[in-house]
This record gives sequence, structure tokens and C-alpha cells, in this order.
Amino acid sequence: MNNDTVFRRPISPTERMYFPMRELAPPFLMQVAISGVGTIEPDELRRAIDVAAGVTPGARLIRRGRVWVDGRIAPAVRVVDGHTIRYPDLEADPVLTSPIGPTPEATAEVLLLTAEPTTLVLRVFHGVMDGMGVSLWMTNLFRALRGEEPIAQPDAVADVELVRRVGAPGRPALMVPKYRAAVGYGRQMPGAHRHLLRQRTIHATGASAVAKVAAILAAQTPGTSRIMMPVDLRRHTPELRSTANLALPLFLDVEPGQDWTQVKEQIKTGLRERRELNQMAAAKLTSIPDSANRALLRALNRLGSRYGRNLASATVSYMGRFDLEDLTVPGFRPTSVQVLPQHSVAMPLLFGMMESGGRIELGVSARNGDGVEDRLEALLDRIVSTLEQQSPVTPGGHGTDHAR
Repeated sequence: MNNDTVFRRPISPTERMYFPMRELAPPFLMQVAISGVGTIEPDELRRAIDVAAGVTPGARLIRRGRVWVDGRIAPAVRVVDGHTIRYPDLEADPVLTSPIGPTPEATAEVLLLTAEPTTLVLRVFHGVMDGMGVSLWMTNLFRALRGEEPIAQPDAVADVELVRRVGAPGRPALMVPKYRAAVGYGRQMPGAHRHLLRQRTIHATGASAVAKVAAILAAQTPGTSRIMMPVDLRRHTPELRSTANLALPLFLDVEPGQDWTQVKEQIKTGLRERRELNQMAAAKLTSIPDSANRALLRALNRLGSRYGRNLASATVSYMGRFDLEDLTVPGFRPTSVQVLPQHSVAMPLLFGMMESGGRIELGVSARNGDGVEDRLEALLDRIVSTLEQQSPVTPGGHGTDHAR
């Protein structure tokens, strides 16, 4: 990227939806935690972030009206001595729930937690990156930590521009708040956490993980479940190099008792027909003032928490399989990589899965309410036991099916 040219791109309609979320569902960050054995020196980490961010401008964006602009300041490093992630009630972790820093303009930061196990946490506002964008930022950072050349991500392209280029084949799915959630619903009690953040380690492969989790959720939910599966739009333009929001939802309507193989066929059909591209038209309908967007999101939260009616039953995302060797640097060997999804007032459940070392790390955000916590824990136990039975790890630590 030419150092004389300031990277900038329009804020897409999808990204505009996310701004009120920082107030309504704080801190509204995608967080990827890499834990391992050894140490990482803060100064070396800062140097690597400077190098990686220099070719990954999406990690340095600040808002200027309706445009994202490269602020030319690398994400800050926050060293938290003696802290480790607080399991199992992650929603009570004072570090993971803290605002991003060092200024309100910041959209990304990196935490270094020094207690065993040493953990790096990449924190990114969803308004500047999608899940794959965060993965690209992460791999660039670890390349820089090893002294390797990071892969430049210079393209100022987000979802609306990409869909304009490749075209959408049909109409968007209707968005009607009528879908139930597998954890039910309950009034949000004063003084209680408005969202829960939990994690599970599953000793299984990621083979068809989205389809299997979707079937489990539907089996626990009255009526049709609508599962939102984010689809990486980069698949339509493999030459694109961008960390922006380049994911749109493929909606899966799943009935109780439907087998996961049937859900998988629905996914394959939707991807073949490129249906996720249609949802850009639905996102454009949200090009309304922030104040109106905020009011709409509050209303959706009320419908979900008081009446159990949601635009979708859950979001389920599989972010891929990672080779831990690719995240190894001198003095530090990772043992796990996991995503902790952002909270949402418009969605009762958000699941994120990352696979490494023969395990799936499952993170989930859930809209809290009276009775929800116990039902969530029971649901997570069911997901773990079912996936470990359906997708056991082979002696080599891998499965053979990468399909969602």
C-alpha cells in the first residue's frame, strides 16, 4: 500500500447497524483468544502489531462521518499482569467485558494476559471486520511475530461493493420476529447480566459442525427454527484482499427432529444458489438514522426477552480449522484458539466455533433472562456430547470432511 495514500472506504449499511450495539450490548467486540505455553514480550508484540497493521489497514480504522479512514495508529497493547480468562462465567470477566481502548475512536486492541496460560486476546469492533477479517489480522500478527512478511490486505471493499460487483440472484428472506430460541426466554432482571458469555471444548472434528449444531438447536425449539449461518463473500472473488465485513447470512429453516444431513443439504443448496448475496438488499433497508436504528434494536430485544419472538433463532458460525504451528512464535507455543462472540440485542444466541489440535472451541453469547442460564448450560452439555459422538477425533487428530 502506498504510504502517501490514506486508506478509506464507505461504511456499509451492515456496519452502520452495529454502532448502536456498543451502547446496547457492550462491549460489542469479536474476541479471539490464543492461549499457550511460554511468554510473549510486550515490546516485541508492539513491534509486530506495528508491522502487521502497516499492511492490514482494517486494524487501524477510525470513523469519519460515513467513511472508515486509516488512522495510521496501530492497535494498542494492553498488558494485564497476573490475569487469566475467568471461566466459566465469562460475562463476569472484568477484562473481557471492559471497553476497547485507549480512546473511544479505537476499533481494535490486543490484550496480553500474563498469568498461566499466557493468552493473547485480539479484540475488534464488528463494524470494521467480520470473522474472517479477524482471522486474517490474527495470522498477519503471528507472521510478524515470527519475523515473516505479513500478507497485505489493501482492498477497500466491504459487502455492499462486492455484491454490486458480482450481483445477487434473488430476493432477500423476509425478516419477521417470530422464531423461538433453544434456551427459551425470560424477563431480563435488574442487576443481572443482560448477556451470558460461555465456552466449551469439544473433542471432535468440525465436520459439518454448523449443520449438526443447527439440528440440535431445532430439536430443542418449538416450531421452525431459523438459523443464520454467516457466509464469507470472499469465496466469490478469491483474489480479494480485505479484512472488512464480507459476510452475509444464509438462513436455514429447520424443523424439530430434522436430521443434520438434511440441514447440510440445505446449506449446500443455498451456497450453490448463492442465496447469501440476496441479503445485501435487506441490509440496505437499515440505512436509517442511528437514533431510529437504536429504537428498532431496543424493540427487537423487548420482543425476544418478553415474548420469545426473534428475527432468527440463533447465529451459528464455523470460523475454520487452524494449525497451531502457524500461531507458534519463538518462546510461545499455543495450545488453543477460540472465538468469543459479540453480544446482540437482536439475536438470542450467537455461536462461534474454531477448530485446532483435534478440538472444537465453542463460544456462545446468549441474551440472558429469568431461567435462561440453566437452560443454556444444559444445551451446551447436549451439544458437546452429541458432537463428540457424531464427529469423533481420528488417531491423527483430524476428520476428513470440511463441509459446514
